[in-house]
Amino acid sequence: MADSSRPDAHGLTTAALCAAAGVSRGTLRLYEREGLLPAPRRSANGYRHYATSEVQRLQAIRAFKELGFTLREIALLLDEREAARLGTERLMRLAADQLVHIDQRIARLHMVRGYLADVAAGDFSALDDPECRFLCEFLALQAGPAQSTGAAAAAPC
Repeated sequence: MADSSRPDAHGLTTAALCAAAGVSRGTLRLYEREGLLPAPRRSANGYRHYATSEVQRLQAIRAFKELGFTLREIALLLDEREAARLGTERLMRLAADQLVHIDQRIARLHMVRGYLADVAAGDFSALDDPECRFLCEFLALQAGPAQSTGAAAAAPC
């Protein structure tokens, strides 16, 4: 029986590509549907075969995702790179835009952290803040009816 996690004469199998790039089959299929990966070649028996260069492409996509880029933004970056339109000015603009998004995310995380720290310390007054309503609703969903007694019951949720 052949090892489906190794490259063959046609390129990388799905299993080999996923293993090499550290992604699941579901993620691979999503990226294919979103146009982030070109359609793979098919063997006579219908198996997908990928170029070995797709490992680097998948790793780049994962890195961009971790930096907060959306799949749409990643697709545009990849298209611009392949069309040789990704110059230094464009890279600088993209980096500046991403910094704004990162700073906004950090600000939201600091706000949420403050609310959570108060609640963890037993101060439920933060839950009265309209900005914190999502947390109250989330905690109420997580607690469920079986846990509605005790300290959580004292919260204004």
